[in-house]
Amino acid sequence: MSIRIQRFGEHLKMPWKNGLGITREVISRPASDGSGGFDWRISLATVGASGPFSVFPGIDRTIAVLEGDGMQLTVDGRREPPLLVDSPPFAFSGNAEVQADCLGEETLDLNVMSRRGVVVHRMTRIDVRAAQRLSMSKDTVAIVFRGDATVTMDSVRTDVGLGDVLICEPMPFELTVTPVGADCALYAIEIASDLDMAAAPEQVAS
Repeated sequence: MSIRIQRFGEHLKMPWKNGLGITREVISRPASDGSGGFDWRISLATVGASGPFSVFPGIDRTIAVLEGDGMQLTVDGRREPPLLVDSPPFAFSGNAEVQADCLGEETLDLNVMSRRGVVVHRMTRIDVRAAQRLSMSKDTVAIVFRGDATVTMDSVRTDVGLGDVLICEPMPFELTVTPVGADCALYAIEIASDLDMAAAPEQVAS
């Protein structure tokens, strides 16, 4: 099984498609150039000013706030509830016109995108308040950490922090996550074909 930790500082920096900001690409398949030529993509973006999101026709998107004051999204003219650190992941169409209004200072967000009709994705938030053994599904391709923790796999311990990502081959595996401090959560990201994901149970970890 191939599993590695990719640190926040190792993510590839590239401009937003609309040129209004910088994103840190964690992984994409196939490898992308930022223009949308991928089947799926995981990235982290720092939002420091209000403005529109890039439009990605034919792409489904999910976003979550990892750090900061959060954003108020307006999607195709509909004002959504504030997106904050403790909010659940928010899914929307890449076809939509999205305006993001900052609710304070900078916000670091997690973005997952997948090409409609080719693959589908699922982002699941897991709060970790004590040492917890997690069983991940065969479709899990990444675990994104928010907050400091120690990860143990096969007796090997690794410290992780905000924006660090465990990247793995899609196959079942287990890990133990021990929080360091009171504010630890992770986001499990699954990628699968349309039919596979539709037949899969909602729970990705236990």
